[in-house]
Amino acid sequence: MRSQPRIFIIGFVILSFLILNISLVDSFGATEYKHTAKWGSKGVAIGQFNQAGGIAADSENNLYVGDFTGRSNLIQKFTNNGTFILGFGVLGNGPQYFTNPAGIITDSENNVYISDFGNPNYAIKKFDKNGNFITSFGTFGLGAGEFISPGGLGVDSEDNVYAVDFGENDNVQKFDKDGNFLMKFGKTGFKDGEFRDPTAIAVDSLGNIFVADSSNDRIQKFDKDGNFLMKFGKVGNDDGEFNFPFGIEIDSSDNVLVVDNKNNRVQVFTNDGVYVSQFGNEGPISDRLQDPSGITIDTEGNVYVPDGKDADIHVFSPVN
Repeated sequence: MRSQPRIFIIGFVILSFLILNISLVDSFGATEYKHTAKWGSKGVAIGQFNQAGGIAADSENNLYVGDFTGRSNLIQKFTNNGTFILGFGVLGNGPQYFTNPAGIITDSENNVYISDFGNPNYAIKKFDKNGNFITSFGTFGLGAGEFISPGGLGVDSEDNVYAVDFGENDNVQKFDKDGNFLMKFGKTGFKDGEFRDPTAIAVDSLGNIFVADSSNDRIQKFDKDGNFLMKFGKVGNDDGEFNFPFGIEIDSSDNVLVVDNKNNRVQVFTNDGVYVSQFGNEGPISDRLQDPSGITIDTEGNVYVPDGKDADIHVFSPVN
């Protein structure tokens, strides 16, 4: 009879541990992924890419993919299984034209924002979901609302747009959905809150801002007002290390997924920068990433990564 309290206590501890682990899984969301598909190929025909780059999913799980060079329809829209829907955007120097489309993001109304790395006089273009031009904003220069090399884009819950500038500015700028300048932060350097070639940006559910500080081989986290909170990562190829982080996305549980470009993988971190897992660098060679150049996540948690070398889109699905 004396053993019963001890058995009860042990059972209670085991049950508590299981409940805790279940809650941790729920709070962290999916952290393991498997390669499930890929689509697209090298070329300039419909459904092909010369150099696939920026990518974004909308609320209907359609995907917008940018092509850096070599085609007339520089932005292509697909279903999430790779079926072509439409193409838009042509080469040129006007507000609605592109030289080198880079970052892509969609807002809550499925409008599409695209940065033009090669045309900072019209740095960010806004289109509706059918590819109709709405407006452009951002000009060339070093001041507020001005860019040298506009790159990755992010959007928050209020449809404010964030853009990194990896040229001489090395900063982050924030605009409202109509393109009105709101704020900027960051400058060139190695210290906290400074950048060397920031290339990608994402915003979590609380409005915290994550920036891929590419040439510093780290991720920096800021609050919604641009105040530095923390950083994680350093140069290397071990878990939690980077060799030119080049894409960043936040999942539905606020985990941070980072495209580790020269290490040919995607790494998963908690919102506080704790390394969790990685994918994209295992399995058959045909399923491995080579020069990954962007990332997006659909409403079902599937991850889409453009492959810079093979010019196709790799799909990774969460393992439950």
